Amino acid sequence: MVALALSTRDPALAIGQPIDTLDTPALVLDLDVVEANIARTVEIARAAGARLRPHIKTHRMLAVARLQIDAGARGICCAKTGEAEVFADGGIDDIFIANQVVGTAKMRRLRALAERVRLAVGVDHPEQIELLSQAFGGADPLDISIEIDVGQRRTGVVEPHEAAELAQRILDSPGLALRGVYTHEGHDYAARDDADLAVIADQAQRQMLEAAQAIRDATGAPCEVSMGSTPSLFARKFLAGIDELRPGTAVFNDGSHANFLGHTDWCAATVLATVVNRPARDRVVVDAGAKALTSDRRGPSILENSGFGMVIGRPDATIVSLSDEHGVLSVPDAGAYTIGEVIRIIPNHICPCVNLYDHAFVAREGIVQDIWEVSARGQSQ
Repeated sequence: MVALALSTRDPALAIGQPIDTLDTPALVLDLDVVEANIARTVEIARAAGARLRPHIKTHRMLAVARLQIDAGARGICCAKTGEAEVFADGGIDDIFIANQVVGTAKMRRLRALAERVRLAVGVDHPEQIELLSQAFGGADPLDISIEIDVGQRRTGVVEPHEAAELAQRILDSPGLALRGVYTHEGHDYAARDDADLAVIADQAQRQMLEAAQAIRDATGAPCEVSMGSTPSLFARKFLAGIDELRPGTAVFNDGSHANFLGHTDWCAATVLATVVNRPARDRVVVDAGAKALTSDRRGPSILENSGFGMVIGRPDATIVSLSDEHGVLSVPDAGAYTIGEVIRIIPNHICPCVNLYDHAFVAREGIVQDIWEVSARGQSQ
């Protein structure tokens, strides 16, 4: 029997109701799994002798950040000034923007933020340092971290001497203070197997420690080391001298990480979708498309996806295509599905998926307990 769906126009009406009564598509979080994931990341950081500073780009939710901080996290990491502003408004007072921030408007916003919270910003070029020094020359010093490229080939400097030169510029620049070095070892997402992941994680840490030591030797200043990637976090192999870990995806996990882990037990977020059609014997259509799941897929690696999401309880179903509002499933027998049936999908890439929703329904044992706003949805400036 198909349950009548509650309207999400007033999401509070869903509290106390089974999740399969929700209108779809809907983002659902399993609170037991969220709490276990947070506890796990805290434990991994403690075992590594490092602070945990979770990256909130995955969830963009104040409610989740507060759970992370209550569990032992030391502040948050974010990618955008807009995210930082939202979380500062929500009472988070220790924020690292792990990105390069440029532009006159953003300098004004950073000044305002720095008056309210303990703030740090990333750099990887002398011109960024000059812009920040001009903006903060007459203010309390702004903490600066230098981004190191350990293999992703996106941003950051590569050579230790480059990091040392930037560090000296920071120390010589009015209004700025040197915090340390940071990286996102995101190329670990392309690891071929567990052994390859271990090599990538080890090399990344060694390069970071070398950069930090080059800065200490050249300037005499202290230099913190901050790492950030979920696959390397789960590898649980850390060298001495890593001061901070900044995982993002680990709070929810997703279909890609389930492939890496070998199970879905740590996947806290799912998208509910309704079967709307069975146009062929081997094809089923649901009401969750690219605007509900995103169309991200991981290529050949330990995180490789075989479709556009994982259908829970239907291992023989593959989401073969997404258009804006439709998801097409290839199935052995469409007759095994009922029009109006609600299915659960684990997205391939949870970070952009969460940003598609205004709120998430938070459930325990399949019953909605709360509604969490995606506080910084769309805050990408």
